[in-house]
Amino acid sequence: MAKNLSAIRATVRQFLNDEFVSGSAQDFKNDEIDLHIGHCLVEISEKRPYEVKDTTLTTTAGSKELDISSIEDLFKVEKAEFPVGNEPPDYRNVSVFGDTLRFAYDSSPAAGQSIYLYCWKLHQLTEDTSTLSPQLERVLVDGAVAKAALGWINQVRGQVKEAITRITEVNASIDNMSSRITQAVTDLTAGRSLGFNKVYVGRDPLGDYASFAARELGNANSYLAQSQGYLRELNSRLSVSGVINSYQTWANNKLILYQRDLKLITKQRRTQLYSTN
Repeated sequence: MAKNLSAIRATVRQFLNDEFVSGSAQDFKNDEIDLHIGHCLVEISEKRPYEVKDTTLTTTAGSKELDISSIEDLFKVEKAEFPVGNEPPDYRNVSVFGDTLRFAYDSSPAAGQSIYLYCWKLHQLTEDTSTLSPQLERVLVDGAVAKAALGWINQVRGQVKEAITRITEVNASIDNMSSRITQAVTDLTAGRSLGFNKVYVGRDPLGDYASFAARELGNANSYLAQSQGYLRELNSRLSVSGVINSYQTWANNKLILYQRDLKLITKQRRTQLYSTN
């Protein structure tokens, strides 16, 4: 039995070790996984399309041309059957230009005659419908897993870039902290030099310098705390970068497997000439 979209998404999450756990946030949102599934669905359909005898169209008197603009998700019209209902079927070659199809037929069709089109179309995968075989489902899962994993790695690279930015901020905080300590030492030295063999009336320059020094040290402590905060964030961001290489190798192997399978499922396109009588 074909799996629906939710079942395919759940399988992708299993391979990504991103299954639902109560109280824990998942790494991938549904719409993010669905985006990768959609991309792979198009790639798979290009290699192994959904083959369907499409909705019956009707001819116009004396014309061998048909408007096919109403046919959704169309990749190619392989052939036409006209007139319909004969055994064996009367297949006709077709050519397509834009939304106009022309079928090869010697006589002039009458008005309102039915004609069948054999089409290659995009596979469908919804909660209610799937046109995928078990083989194509497996290829789809491999592709979606690889693309989602590589997308996650790109996010990790963003974390590393942010960590590099934090290094600059740490250095700036340390520079600020050093200048505040230097100023505090200067204030204390100035206050100490004022204290020898002098008596001050009505003012307290020694206390002022001590207060200045205390404030500078307080500012230095603030910059130290800020630097420590940046360092903690830096270490946190860099810690995830340690798994990039192994995870990327795994994701690349999945992508190689997916690309190999796309080649294996490719439908051979043969040219066949049908009678025009």
